[in-house]
Amino acid sequence: MRLITFLVSFLPIIAFAGTITGAGASFPYPVYAKWAEAYKAETGNSVNYQSIGSSGGIKQIDAKTVDFGASDVARKQADLDKMGQVQFPMVTGGVVVVVNLPGVESNQLNLSMTQVADIFSGTITNWKDISADLPDRPIAIVHRSDGSGTTAIFTGYLAAESADFKSKIGEGKAVKWQGNTIGGKGNAGVAAMVGQIKGSIGYVEYAYAKQNGLTTTKINGVEPSAEAFKSGDWVLTASTFIIVYPDGANTKEVYKFFDWCYNNDSIAESLDYVALSDKIKAETRALWNK
Repeated sequence: MRLITFLVSFLPIIAFAGTITGAGASFPYPVYAKWAEAYKAETGNSVNYQSIGSSGGIKQIDAKTVDFGASDVARKQADLDKMGQVQFPMVTGGVVVVVNLPGVESNQLNLSMTQVADIFSGTITNWKDISADLPDRPIAIVHRSDGSGTTAIFTGYLAAESADFKSKIGEGKAVKWQGNTIGGKGNAGVAAMVGQIKGSIGYVEYAYAKQNGLTTTKINGVEPSAEAFKSGDWVLTASTFIIVYPDGANTKEVYKFFDWCYNNDSIAESLDYVALSDKIKAETRALWNK
């Protein structure tokens, strides 16, 4: 098997000359992979990144075993100050609901946010309870098994929508799911499980749904798309963040890479992520220059 320079999976990070290392959120992995590939081709410098979930990324940057950590949940300023770290946003993406229902095509099924909350809280347990046109089949909930920023984004929105969901499931990077549930590691793991299990429903970043040919649903009548993420019509959107030590040995190289990424928005847009505004980019560059 050919060795590629942008390492994912869960292998130990090995640093080489001209290499920066990172770990964390799987939510932005598709765009980080594309950016790293193009950056390597243009500059000869490598970016090795472990897609291990936001919680894992924070643990690794706290332990100083990587040059940058990645999290879909912004770290509190008090925690950053305590650790001597800074963080900055990189890109915005959308979390989508995906299903595996024979005969149902992408965006044919329209769910309200209340229905999504009721499904993922275990209140609605059969597809027939959503619509008489759907199969008489138990709903299998596929969720993240690792500490996940995607889970924090998703459960945060559902908890705000439904007091019942908030009391039963809660919100955060790891929650106690109830009912007929299956865990998958990373966005890739959830996507794979939904693709395999008929009657299942899960949540992933949009690029994973597209790359795996999964069936997406409308939410509140809106189809998921980059345009809907950018306009705010799609409610399940969030930015993802990078965490570094300003005085880290390779921090200047980290800034160089992500500055290059800011200048190559077309790569993010090709994967249906939303680029940051010029104002936010300028604020981040000012932070780097300090």
